[in-house]
Amino acid sequence: MSNYEWVSILCVFCYTCLLMTFIPAHGNRIVRSFLGILLAMLLWTGGSYCMRLQLFPSVDFWFHVSILGLFILPYAFLLFIQEYVNQRKQSSNILWLIVLGGLYAFNVVTEKIIPPPNVERISDSLVRFAYDFDWKVAIAFVIFLMLILQMLYIIFITAKEDQHSRKQLVPIVLGMMILFLGHLFLLLPFFRGFPTDLVSGFLNALCMIYALSKRKLFRLQLLASRTSCYAITGVIVLFITYFTVKSLNFFVQGDGSSFSIKITMTFALAILIGSVVIYHLVKRFLNAIFVRGEQRKSENLKTFTHSVSKTLNVQEILEQLASVIQQSIKSTNVFICVIDNDGNYTMQHSAPPIGYSSFSLTNTHPILSFLEKNDGCISYRQFKRTQNYKSMWDTEKKLFNDWGIEYLLPLKAEDDLVGIVLLSGKDKREYSQEDIDFLVSIGSVSSIAVKNSKLYEKAFEEARRDELTGLFNRKCFFETLDTLVEENKNKSLALAILSIDDFTLYNQLYGAKEGDIALKKIAQIIESTLGTEGFAARYKGKVFSLIMPEYDIYRAKMTVEKICQQVKSINVTAENHRLKMLTLSAGICGIPYTASSAQELLHNAELSLYNAKRAGKNTIKIYSLSDENAKTDTKEKSNLYNSDAYSEYAPTIYALTAAIDTKDHYTFGHSKNVAYYATALAKGLHLDNDHIEIIREAGLLHDIGKIGIPENILNKPGKLTADEYEIMKNHVENSIGIIRHLPSLDYVIPAVIGHHEKYDGTGYPRRIGGEDIPLSARILCIADSFDAMISKRSYKQSMPQEKAIEILEAEAGKQFDPNLVPLFIDLLESGKVKVMKPELLSISGTNS
Repeated sequence: MSNYEWVSILCVFCYTCLLMTFIPAHGNRIVRSFLGILLAMLLWTGGSYCMRLQLFPSVDFWFHVSILGLFILPYAFLLFIQEYVNQRKQSSNILWLIVLGGLYAFNVVTEKIIPPPNVERISDSLVRFAYDFDWKVAIAFVIFLMLILQMLYIIFITAKEDQHSRKQLVPIVLGMMILFLGHLFLLLPFFRGFPTDLVSGFLNALCMIYALSKRKLFRLQLLASRTSCYAITGVIVLFITYFTVKSLNFFVQGDGSSFSIKITMTFALAILIGSVVIYHLVKRFLNAIFVRGEQRKSENLKTFTHSVSKTLNVQEILEQLASVIQQSIKSTNVFICVIDNDGNYTMQHSAPPIGYSSFSLTNTHPILSFLEKNDGCISYRQFKRTQNYKSMWDTEKKLFNDWGIEYLLPLKAEDDLVGIVLLSGKDKREYSQEDIDFLVSIGSVSSIAVKNSKLYEKAFEEARRDELTGLFNRKCFFETLDTLVEENKNKSLALAILSIDDFTLYNQLYGAKEGDIALKKIAQIIESTLGTEGFAARYKGKVFSLIMPEYDIYRAKMTVEKICQQVKSINVTAENHRLKMLTLSAGICGIPYTASSAQELLHNAELSLYNAKRAGKNTIKIYSLSDENAKTDTKEKSNLYNSDAYSEYAPTIYALTAAIDTKDHYTFGHSKNVAYYATALAKGLHLDNDHIEIIREAGLLHDIGKIGIPENILNKPGKLTADEYEIMKNHVENSIGIIRHLPSLDYVIPAVIGHHEKYDGTGYPRRIGGEDIPLSARILCIADSFDAMISKRSYKQSMPQEKAIEILEAEAGKQFDPNLVPLFIDLLESGKVKVMKPELLSISGTNS
């Protein structure tokens, strides 16, 4: 064989085996692109082999087939490189496809670039194929070289950006160089007639397989299957038979003598025995190299066990369970039912998904009774022969028949049946004993995982619930509020805070036991009224919270009114409860119109509840923004400083501010100015009228704690020392210490305690920031700072208004709320807010 046809045979054989081997692992995109390279090489080497055999129709035909594979190869190689480094460039790929296709078509027509080889007869039976190239072949080499350079550039960029990929790309670069050199050697006289291109192609394929294995992109599962073994054995026997027949040709040309017949029979028997031997050798070889089916299932089980051990989410476990069964067993459908809180077994997962999510098996179902007494994976056919099957409803039998159920896998953990897996048939195959063993193993692991996850979910749910009422607890309320506000930021959501009126007196009259019963009854009323449309929690002792997604304010009010009415009905049925009736006060706020964040929503709802209590209890208050364009008959109601609702607190506030006036005249006037500026800013924000009044009162009282600061520090002409400043900072705590003894004024505490906090979190006393600072405190901070800047003090001169505005703008987002500063400046510049001096503003606020 001086025409080196054995090289072509060897390459065709190897590429065929590789193709048969890799086809079952085609799921990966990179492996699929490698299959494209193998097909191109098979065209190339197969065409070369048929050409060297001089098969029909002609040498030229098989030459062009071989060249077609050669032209496809670099393009397939480019696609492989792009997939390998995850860089796809479709525009350039199309351009290369056009260039290579046009060049191949031109060569087919003219045979000018790569001409067919010369057939040189060495002897009567031997020929040699030699190529005579001229300068035009350089066109193909230049195009191929440009493609190689693009590939090398992609590899270089990837290796430069990812150090880990560098070693993985080395075998690919080496294979490319070998392939290019193999074609280049065809031009050298020394290699005349020897197919160096085919040898280099085979070596390149080995380099790429090594690169794929280093990348761990495939496990070559099911590669040692019977189909692969038969195909490879057939190819080997075919080539052996071909060469053996040529060598023994003179025997088959005999005249039918007994010797010739014996030789022929011996040869046929040898081929038969050889086929069996080769099949077992091939199977053993593939099993030794690749992952066998049993090993694959064992690996899947190990991976599944490791995966479910890291999660306590039932749904995740069920999804992984269905996935590993379908991957390993190839079941068409997997249905999983898990025990619920009522002891029934509801379908919680199916693969693929179906429309039977409401399917459930009661705890007395015949299937469950049967599975509780039997272990292992049970055939549905076996179950159909039992009395339990006869007890099933006909509709259930039909449903199971439609699903094609063939096996039942109970999930038992310590004799507790936590679930059941219903398995349909496999595509054109029966379940093997190996499959059954695998299912039993996977069932044991998953049953423990499901039981642990159910226990965790139960404990988690109990930790989220209030022990007495069964409603969600305070911690869960805050988590849910943040989540639901974020989910409904472009929709509507209402929050209601409900408080039992005079509940301490109720407990004193009827005892704590009756109080607990009342709490339970009210919780039941709230839960039944709200249903599944909202979220109810016990906010604190006698206070409940209701989160109602997609509710507007008026629908929320109707719901709360219904709850309040039902609570009143408790008094009708209760015995001896005539001394104290159960009633509720409620505050309601909603997004997006009256609040923009969860913190603001909660604060406004609590404020409305507080105002409901102050208004006489047993009432519902809705937080609503003030309307500057309100009708004349509502103007008197919005005149906060003369409001009758707060007139009863005016003497107390006056007494406190007068007390500070005896200590420090500046602080007295400054507090009135701060109240004026803060009220104006609150009105500019269109806050609720009650909210505005609270901010005004907080402005009057925010520095009341300076009564406790020594006068030498309070009126020091120079800069305070560090120690003196720490003493001065105590005025905030002093203010709270005074106000907290006045229950009628404790609603101003959030604003007072936070008026020295900074938006960036660097203030005092709590160092909170952003919207964690109450809105009323953020308003006071601006008003307080502005009046301090434009006022003359013992330690500084007054600052021009323009300079104070510049500082406000510079500190927006640092000390001050960046959303409030522009509004305050606009109110100043538009004249809606006048710059006040201490002596110009009376305590009654008439100049506001």
